[in-house]
Amino acid sequence: MKIKNIVFFTALAISTLFAQTGEELFNKNCSACHANVLGVVNDGGYENSYLTLAPYVADLVSKLKEKTGSKEKFAVFIKEYIQNPDKRKTLYGKKAIKKFGLMPLLKGTMSDEEMAELTSYLYGYSENKMIKKEEYKKVPKKISHEEELFNKYCSKCHATVLGVTNDGGYENSYLTPAPYVADLVSKLKEKTGSKEKFEEFIKEYIQDPDKRKTLYGKKAIKKFGLMPSLKGTMSDEEISGLANFLYEKYTNK
Repeated sequence: MKIKNIVFFTALAISTLFAQTGEELFNKNCSACHANVLGVVNDGGYENSYLTLAPYVADLVSKLKEKTGSKEKFAVFIKEYIQNPDKRKTLYGKKAIKKFGLMPLLKGTMSDEEMAELTSYLYGYSENKMIKKEEYKKVPKKISHEEELFNKYCSKCHATVLGVTNDGGYENSYLTPAPYVADLVSKLKEKTGSKEKFEEFIKEYIQDPDKRKTLYGKKAIKKFGLMPSLKGTMSDEEISGLANFLYEKYTNK
């Protein structure tokens, strides 16, 4: 009898030790789509729109609380929806389904106890631990002149994500009017090999775009077209500042 008790309490202790918190479960199963910011769309002002693979968690939780009206109904909705996603139950309508797609089925990924932990985390800590909607839609401080130049002359084509394509797997392709800025900078750094040559290329190319100098080949020219000349829009100092901004901002991207 004593041996059975020892085995029972040992198993209980082990399960407790390795039990995941609501936050850990969220990070493992939800954050990749609902909390990871992929990019920023900016029309040149101080208002940003942040891009995620699915509705941002703070907004989603707020909307669901309003819809369900109680913690119990909130938990029931979460449990049912993540095990059986249904476009008829979505909180955001047909436009969201078209934009994001229907969320993947999470049935079998968590026990009932873990789902209870997850819903409790979402319901009880969303306002304290997650960015509030009004906070993540505003830039808290004035941006640099170089970033203003980027927003004015470059972001519309190189940083604005128009949509997402998916072949049914977990890899997404993001649609932009021109090669995405982080990829472009990475490719140009590899090609030029130094900050000085990087800046020199930027300065020459934006003033005199040439399909023979493109980093992406003929297919990119056919897909995106040749970029418009920016000659006369900025001084030499401003172009140097812009190039330096790009080089430093996307160092680790």
